[in-house]
Amino acid sequence: MKNLYALLLLVLPFAGIAQAPTKTITGNITSDYTFSNDTIYILDGFVFVKNGATLTVEPGTIVKAVKATRSTLIITMGSKINANGTKAQPIVFTSNEAVGNRAPGDWGGIVVLGRNVINRAADCSTCPGANVAGTLPGNQNAIEGDIDNANGDGLYGGTLTDDNSGVIRYVRIEFAGVLITSGNEINSLTMGGVGSGTTLEYVQVFQGNDDSFEWFGGNVNGKYLISTGAIDDDFDTDFGFSGNIQYAIAQRDSFNFDTGSGPTTNSFESDNDGGPTFNDPRTSAVFSNVTLIGPNANGPLEDQGSFQNGLRIRRNSVISLFNSVVMGYPTGMLIDGAGSTNAYLNDTLLVKNNHIAASLGRNITTNQADSYAAVVAKFVSEGNDTSTTFNGLFNNPFDYLNPDFAPATGSPVLSGASFTGPKISDSFFTPTTFRGALGGENWTECWTEFNAFDEPYTNTINFGPSAAFGTSVNDATFTVAFTNNSTTATTYSWSFGDGQTSTDASPSHAYSTFGTYTVTLIANNNCGADTTISEVTIIEVGIEELANTNNVSLVPNPANEFTQVVFNQKATALTSIDVLDITGKSVMNAFNGQLAAGQNNIAVNTSTLAPGVYLVRISSEGISLTYRLAVSK
Repeated sequence: MKNLYALLLLVLPFAGIAQAPTKTITGNITSDYTFSNDTIYILDGFVFVKNGATLTVEPGTIVKAVKATRSTLIITMGSKINANGTKAQPIVFTSNEAVGNRAPGDWGGIVVLGRNVINRAADCSTCPGANVAGTLPGNQNAIEGDIDNANGDGLYGGTLTDDNSGVIRYVRIEFAGVLITSGNEINSLTMGGVGSGTTLEYVQVFQGNDDSFEWFGGNVNGKYLISTGAIDDDFDTDFGFSGNIQYAIAQRDSFNFDTGSGPTTNSFESDNDGGPTFNDPRTSAVFSNVTLIGPNANGPLEDQGSFQNGLRIRRNSVISLFNSVVMGYPTGMLIDGAGSTNAYLNDTLLVKNNHIAASLGRNITTNQADSYAAVVAKFVSEGNDTSTTFNGLFNNPFDYLNPDFAPATGSPVLSGASFTGPKISDSFFTPTTFRGALGGENWTECWTEFNAFDEPYTNTINFGPSAAFGTSVNDATFTVAFTNNSTTATTYSWSFGDGQTSTDASPSHAYSTFGTYTVTLIANNNCGADTTISEVTIIEVGIEELANTNNVSLVPNPANEFTQVVFNQKATALTSIDVLDITGKSVMNAFNGQLAAGQNNIAVNTSTLAPGVYLVRISSEGISLTYRLAVSK
């Protein structure tokens, strides 16, 4: 979770931050278009990205959505979204309601429709876009939410297994999800037939009114997904979804739940289809390193009959779960129906090396009474374990405003993971020793937000540092003093352009010779880094710059016992004064050292010199001036 921004708000009062301009987006985006981070975009109504267009959203951009028109962003088949945020500059899709008025269901959400395989036996004959579907390869269906139209803008499905719908990375989706009719909703992030060419990483859904993530078919893979405060399911898989997901967190709010009948509020809900049928491809997604935080810690539960299962796998679904933690649910896992139960017992549906804690009822169960004993025995035999309490598992998982999902010291989930065997040995998965979503690295840091109700959302989002520096150059000594003007940085890395480096905040550096040097400063904080590069020039300073030659005098001249070399020096510098014979051979070094700026008087002892003509040479920084001196006795 980002903490730096809250600190900045204390230092920079809200009244002093300029409001970014806004731009309202309606209707269709039919050619490549960019949401830039210097503008706040307002979605009003259904906005379709279509005709093969790509919508690019710059890092740090804020996109708000109008409540009254159920505003929704729909990426149609063949088009793309390029929402490629960063850890320091996440992209935020949120409500256009004022601070204090935001709530789940303020807008529709993001719908991404691809051309990957779904398990519908035929095209949807009653869809508004049925005529369009009939011209396309493979089978299509219309996505939920009354989005489809005669143009087929709500259709998904096809034959392209590596279909690419773009990039969704470091993105927050807040207060989305709209109920159209019972069982017909727009979810916070809906993916229909999305293919493996699509990138899905670092996505947080906050306070969604229906499901946070729902996959209808397709095989897109995903990592680093978070669902917090959802009303219905966190992860919903349907219609043959077969992707891989690693590192996911769901935190339930005891006061947010679906008011439908039966056990409607689950963290996972998985169907093969609504039939249910055994149509291929089966819903067979593989999840690993998931942390499911149930509602029981902050009870008593508002609706015990609504909150039911950490996972409900039903209607012939065969999704698998590995190396994960389920805690604080009435039931840890329900394998619902004969089709899914038989798949578990014959190793088509795998549940291995998981930890289920503090279930109020059973850790794993099935509604097939004849299979219950076999299901429990299999669960115990395949590396799964349980505990009666969630104490000691994670540092602070039930805090809704500032959670810490990292394993506590000595937690049993710090070990026990395995990545051997069918399905989990896929190269997509990164092997870990820990179970659950977090181990040594806190990938939730900076880009997430757990209290979006109070965020002002008035300008570009950037939690990273800004690198800047100034210089003070002493040409005479080749020394540069660097003044660090960076903001919100905690550590620094300097490269002075001569092979030397420093990690001091404001270093001073002495160069070996004059010249122009390219200096690089990298400013870092826990959210990211910023780099600035500037040239520093050191001018060759010789005696012409240090002294006014008309003011150089030798007194007395001719000299007997001594003479004084008097001259003005413009800057502090290393200076040498030598006496040479008429052939240019040095006979005496009268002075060698650093002289301050201003008038200097250097005494030269001539008592040891034979009478004759000599030369006095004043040298500084490689340049010399020579003056005639007569010595008499």
